[in-house]
Amino acid sequence: MRPHSIVIDADASPSGYVAWYNHYTDDKKIRTVRPARRNERFGVQRMEMLAVYFALSDNLMEIRKVARREKHVAIAVRSDSKSTVDQLLGRSTIRDSLMRRISAVIGKLLARIRCTITFDHLERSHNVAGLLIEQKRRKERELDMEQRPVLIRAAVILAEPIALCP
Repeated sequence: MRPHSIVIDADASPSGYVAWYNHYTDDKKIRTVRPARRNERFGVQRMEMLAVYFALSDNLMEIRKVARREKHVAIAVRSDSKSTVDQLLGRSTIRDSLMRRISAVIGKLLARIRCTITFDHLERSHNVAGLLIEQKRRKERELDMEQRPVLIRAAVILAEPIALCP
């Protein structure tokens, strides 16, 4: 019997966005978390690990629902971060203490789910969650560009001397 599969893409950006996309339900979510500081040693990897955590925790109810209905359920969590996938699979060590804590919480979360769970690497261009983050950042930049001329005009008006008496 072929297992019933749920595929979830997870991605994060160092600017503070964490996103996931569930291919089974077509649900998606973009979260804003405190961004990693610039040039922080493991900042990007921490964000990627958080993306996997939120992808699993936000979809936990859906996974449990499917697991009650179906006998064999396989969950594939996909990320475009090869190092995160290798760390979650135990192929490489986790050198950062905060990432070890996040990984331990992911492990506890997975222990509560009675399914076959795999972590897979996929190309950045195929990661739907990454595309969601890119779209959000593009929209924010467009809004910023639209608002910038208004702010410049307001600054010019305020900078002009005001005559109190004619």
